[in-house]
Amino acid sequence: MHFARIALAALALGLTQGAIVRADVLDTKLPAQAWSKTFGNMRVQKYGSGSPALILVPGLACGPWSYRDTIGREAAKHAVYAVTLAGFDGLPAGEDATLDAAEASIVTLITSEHLDKPVLVGHSLGGTLALRFGIDHSDLVRAVVAVDGLPVFASLAEASAEQRAAAAQQFYTSVNSASAADYAKVETGYVDDYVTDQTLAAKVATLALRSDQKAVAEYGKELQLLDLRPQLSKIAVPAAEIAPIPSVPLPSYMPAFMAQMSASDRSAVTIGFYQSLLAGAPAIKVLPVADSRHFIMLDQPAAFASTLDGFIATLK
Repeated sequence: MHFARIALAALALGLTQGAIVRADVLDTKLPAQAWSKTFGNMRVQKYGSGSPALILVPGLACGPWSYRDTIGREAAKHAVYAVTLAGFDGLPAGEDATLDAAEASIVTLITSEHLDKPVLVGHSLGGTLALRFGIDHSDLVRAVVAVDGLPVFASLAEASAEQRAAAAQQFYTSVNSASAADYAKVETGYVDDYVTDQTLAAKVATLALRSDQKAVAEYGKELQLLDLRPQLSKIAVPAAEIAPIPSVPLPSYMPAFMAQMSASDRSAVTIGFYQSLLAGAPAIKVLPVADSRHFIMLDQPAAFASTLDGFIATLK
């Protein structure tokens, strides 16, 4: 998850009517778990069977619970590998809670389990990691899917390397030095804007607080330092960006003037914005999901699954 409202304003530029909420989505019954193992410094839980396999990577401060409904739907036809990154969802951070370690751990998962070209799906921070993995390891995957995760932190897209470094350090210091109570208050406040249904948002905030505060600071700092745009041309497999289109009432991080635009104009602006940041990736598809915020798979589980399945169906 992101902490900067200005970044979220840039990430979610859309408006449609008639939001459908699912406060029960985190209670979806999971299929039987095949196993739970450790690869590098991450934990992986396997569900279901079938090809292509899906590797699901959560976002900042999140665990596999963010994909609970997705796991339940996809395990009927795919082997699903649900990841917990070091430091998140109660997993100890250890000495190396970094994107480098996360990427290496995914390589270990794929090679040690002999996965045949899985589809790597990542949300938010996990989406940025999926794009980075496609840059470095296209030979190991069939496709990469970013779910509201971008190659550069949106509010820093026009910043210099020095400005990104300063913003990243400020983020790290503010998060790492906050008291537990202050951190919980800020986290809960932001989650209210990330999820359409407020009952569901409260559940998400409670679950997110199971993650290690310092690890959140470390990953968030690294995320803000990144700019993968110059390397996107190295992604040699199909890629997709699943983008949220929030509905009325607008989340507070969106500019008020957006409400004066037509729904079709806002959708076009959303897609155009994502395409502008992903322009270097060959043939990447931006796939919008209406009536959703940052946690697309929780706000619109059926539409998210349909969008993901539709993309997978195009793969050879």
